[in-house]
Amino acid sequence: MSGELSEAVAAAARRDGQTAGAYVRRMLLDHVGMHSPQDARSGRPVRKPDEDRAAIASAIRALGSLSAALSVRDEAAAQDRLHEARSLLIPLVVRRPPE
Repeated sequence: MSGELSEAVAAAARRDGQTAGAYVRRMLLDHVGMHSPQDARSGRPVRKPDEDRAAIASAIRALGSLSAALSVRDEAAAQDRLHEARSLLIPLVVRRPPE
């Protein structure tokens, strides 16, 4: 493989959040129309966007506050924290990945 092609593959793989090897395996699997769970999971996990990570962290804090409110039997505060956590998490779950 030429240096230029190697650099192009590495750059494309970084944009997809994968190693170059995982990127090439995915391309080959797609090209031959094959499905391989072993090869599919061999890539580096895709990093979640910062705004998603911030929403998840906020939801975890809300759930912690929910637990504290339940321990002192503050039902109104517990319900508020539950609604807060749901409002943060549901959009992350129902969002479809870009095509």
